[in-house]
Order: sequence, then C-alpha cells, then structure tokens
Amino acid sequence: MRLRTGSGFRCYRPAAMIRHNPVFLHALVVAVLLAAVATGCMPPPGSNSSIAPPSASSSSAGAASPSATPKAFVTAIAAFVDRVASGKLSYRVAFKGIMRASADTLPIRGRMDVSGADFASSFTYDATGEFVGRGKIPVQVRAVRGNGYIKRDSAAWRPAKAYAKSQSFIPFKAVRRAADVRFLGDVKVGKATLHKVGVPGAVLIHPNTIPGLLQKEKIDLTELEVLIDDAGRPRSGTWRLWGQGRVGPGIGQLQRIVYELDLSFARVGKKVSIKRP
Repeated sequence: MRLRTGSGFRCYRPAAMIRHNPVFLHALVVAVLLAAVATGCMPPPGSNSSIAPPSASSSSAGAASPSATPKAFVTAIAAFVDRVASGKLSYRVAFKGIMRASADTLPIRGRMDVSGADFASSFTYDATGEFVGRGKIPVQVRAVRGNGYIKRDSAAWRPAKAYAKSQSFIPFKAVRRAADVRFLGDVKVGKATLHKVGVPGAVLIHPNTIPGLLQKEKIDLTELEVLIDDAGRPRSGTWRLWGQGRVGPGIGQLQRIVYELDLSFARVGKKVSIKRP
C-alpha cells in the first residue's frame, strides 16, 4: 500500500488482498482515517475552526479532550466580543501619531470617548512644520443618537450630512461575532500576557477631516490591532489607514494618504458622558 499526500490523497491497493483479508481491510481503513486527519482532509474531533491561532499551535487542539480547558485567547476573544457587540460598552481611547501625504507629514494627537453607539472624538493636526502661520488645527467629530456633527478649527459645529453608522469613528463597530476577530498571537507586557487581535472596518479618523483643499477622499484599507486582557478588555493598540484624495481646484492632484496611530484605552466599562453639541 502507498499513500500520497498533497491537495488530497489516493490509495493504491491490490483488490484481491482486500477482499480476502478482513484484518488487512480494517488496518487500511484506520490508516486512511489517520492520514486524512494528519493532512487536514478531516477536522479532528472536538476542533473549532471559528477562532484559530495563525500557526502550528492549532494542531494541538485536535489532541485536547472535549473537557479540556479552552486556551486563554479563546475565552478572551469571546469576552471581548460580548463586550463590544452588546452595544453598551463605554471607554476612552487616546491616540497619537502622524498623517502622511505625498508631500506633507502632520503629527496628530487626540482622544475619543465611546458610549454604546455614541462617540465624541477630539484631535489636532499639527501643521507647524508644514504650513507657515497655521499651527495646530483642532477637529471635533461627534455622533449622538444616530446624528453626526463636525467642527473644524474655529468654525461652528455643523451637521455631518447623510451620517450613517458606517461612518462611525467607533473602533469596534464591525465586531458582531468571534469570526470577525483575528487572533494574532500572545504578547508579554510586564508580567501579564495579553492577546493581540485584528479588528476589521475601523476608521478612527477619516481623511475628509484633513485641513486644506483636499477633495474626493477615499479609503483603500484600514488595519486595527489591539491587545486585550483575559477579561476581554482592550488595553492598547495600533491603527493604520491607507487612502487617497485630490488637492487643489478642479480635478486636483492625486495624493496618497497614510495614517499611523498608537492607541491607549482607559475607563473601560465606566460611565462616559457624550452630549450633542
């Protein structure tokens, strides 16, 4: 008998041997089943593919008995999803980093308060080194009870036209189930072990808040990676956005846009007050 593995496996065997030797047939069936498990053709009993580590650690899950204690990252992600999908989670996230365009780089610093579906974000673009006389340019964005508002620099608050939930700055708005979260590995921070997860669809700052003559802003890709503790509370993270826009009148010149922010979470689960401006 010869087994060949790859995209699948085929078994070549003398037909007469199988028909006349029941012991050989039983051994063959066992061997084929074991080969299928080893090559990924069949899931091992008790395995759960909805949350899987990215490397070889997943192979050990098949050896665990159904009564075995789940890995820490599995329970942490489940707790994290329960928190953010409840629609009631409140927290504060402080952030700092840069916005980089084709010709300019602007430091950014700010914070956002989140309470359920409501949020209040306040941050500044520091144009001191790029534009003479501009200095720091403040921007505020809020959403209260499904209505959006924005304030740039010294201008008055105005409604965000056609505001929709998809435009929310809330980091975890796209998380509804464990399958929405990617496990990226465990990270040692001091004496604690935290779990790094990837979260889709996060837009903490939209390029349409950039000061100047930017138009036709477009988001190409975002990346949010967060460290959570065993209780599913976010602790810190990083956020990146890749996009584009056009600068100047008419069609304008195409500019590539990149955001890179470091995040720090606080007041998780504590009351946060967000009011309409």
